[in-house]
Amino acid sequence: MAVSKRTRYEVLRRDGHSCRYCGSTAADSPLTVDHVVPTALGGDDAPENLVAACRDCNAGKAASVPDSQLVDDVNEDATRWARAMRTAIDEALLIQEAQDEYIRSFLKVWEQFNPELDELPTDFDGIVNYWRRVGLPIEMVTEAVYIAWSKTHIPPRAVFRYTIGVVRNRIEDAQKRATELLDAEGGNGDS
Repeated sequence: MAVSKRTRYEVLRRDGHSCRYCGSTAADSPLTVDHVVPTALGGDDAPENLVAACRDCNAGKAASVPDSQLVDDVNEDATRWARAMRTAIDEALLIQEAQDEYIRSFLKVWEQFNPELDELPTDFDGIVNYWRRVGLPIEMVTEAVYIAWSKTHIPPRAVFRYTIGVVRNRIEDAQKRATELLDAEGGNGDS
């Protein structure tokens, strides 16, 4: 079975786009993906058995048995890569869970005023998630929703846009205060 394009990409990226045998880079010589333990000798297409290799090194190696140091290095790199990927995926899941919880909290408050959610734009979740990413506590967003819905002169279709304005004001207030704190901190260090 041939090595997939995705696996080839990941192996080349893991190996820094340079030959594991001689160190040449893709700019020096076209790179291939080589089996550390050749398939003719029982090796498989698993990433931990693959390395980036320039054409010359790959052709010169042929179906010979690699030295044990190279095999150990490749196995260690593959293990480190697997750990890093697991951590990256776990972090992404935590971020997704936090985002989902923030949006659920927003919707719970919004539904108190508009149970059908028909007054929310289709892209509301991107806006709400932006508020989470900038660190705005959900309590401040909740307050903005209450303020917006309390404005009886605002038509329901404009309440979300009004909520955005209230939130923007809260963010600007926080930015002004942060600037004041930094200025005060800098002033104390100058004396």
